[in-house]
Amino acid sequence: MPTTDTDVTAQFLSGIPVPVEPAAIERELAALWKPASEQAAEGSGSAVTRVCLANLVVVARARDAAWIGGALDALSARYPCRMIWLQLDDASDDAGFHAEVTALCHLPSPGNPQVCSELITLHTGRGGVAGVPGAVLPLLEIDVPVALWWAMPADSEVALFDAMAALADRIVVHPEPLTSATLRTLSSLPCLRLCERPSATGKATVLVWHAMGHWRELTAEFFDHPQLRESLDKITIVNIRYATPTGAPTATLPTALFVGWLAGQLAWTPRERIATDAGLRATFDAGGGRTVTVEMTAQASDKVAPGRLLAVDVIAAGASFHLERVVGERQEIRQTLCVTEACTLLKTLPITERHEAVLLGVALESQSAARVFPRAARIALWLQGGR
Repeated sequence: MPTTDTDVTAQFLSGIPVPVEPAAIERELAALWKPASEQAAEGSGSAVTRVCLANLVVVARARDAAWIGGALDALSARYPCRMIWLQLDDASDDAGFHAEVTALCHLPSPGNPQVCSELITLHTGRGGVAGVPGAVLPLLEIDVPVALWWAMPADSEVALFDAMAALADRIVVHPEPLTSATLRTLSSLPCLRLCERPSATGKATVLVWHAMGHWRELTAEFFDHPQLRESLDKITIVNIRYATPTGAPTATLPTALFVGWLAGQLAWTPRERIATDAGLRATFDAGGGRTVTVEMTAQASDKVAPGRLLAVDVIAAGASFHLERVVGERQEIRQTLCVTEACTLLKTLPITERHEAVLLGVALESQSAARVFPRAARIALWLQGGR
């Protein structure tokens, strides 16, 4: 059936994939968009607007299509773009490419046109890996950024990662749903190592980093006041508690990244790490003969996802700074400042678990994360025994 057929155009605009020849993707897309524009101009169809803020290239296993497809559909409502989704069937030796195109459309508000993203899906097997960069490159829209979501296992297809990273301005390494505990444990080490590769340095982050923004922002806010800023040079102890199901210590990516962020921003040099019965103790050289001790302690919790932060206490001469997750009818972080023996509750910030699509949007829009993240990642690797 020709792609200009009204039924096929309706299928395309409703989010149902339309098979196309890989060599004719651009021509077929133009043919599919033309009837939709003509119908809207004549008043005989719903008005649609194609928006492209960026190119988003997604590299993933075919077996993960369900959760990635859901994330892309939700992401398109927040961050309309051209999505090029490579589905690699690692159970097949196929070297050929098969393609589908569809539109992901959302109504921003009643009375306004639907805003649509283009989704181009390429299917291949292990035999087609070498041809992926050449298949993707002609499909990139010019004059807009290129973002890469690497959803493959972080220790597989590294040569392909390097090739795709070379095309990208920003990279998000996120191989499993956030609900998977493995992203918060030792299996996160390959993700951090991938971000450290020369092809990705200064461009890559892991998605969990963007789920922790509240903790970093509230910590930094303590020292906004000029009278408290000097406390940064007087920090001696940092205590962090994180959730585990039984209270037994485990590796935790959020905790390691938080410590990495704090140490990286304050130019602390890693000195020693020691496993304890409760978790991990690390010492840092903070300059001027000052040593900072960081205690990372596991705490049993059946209300907070494993690995998530529960509390942060920063102790300096003359003052202490406290963040605590409180779980009741809602979850919130309480920010408390103690000077001498008097403590003041400064702020209570409600927090919610955010969907992958929201965090991916945050990651793609972030201008500064990739400049801060590499320092945090290097220290997080060291904390988790990756160096």
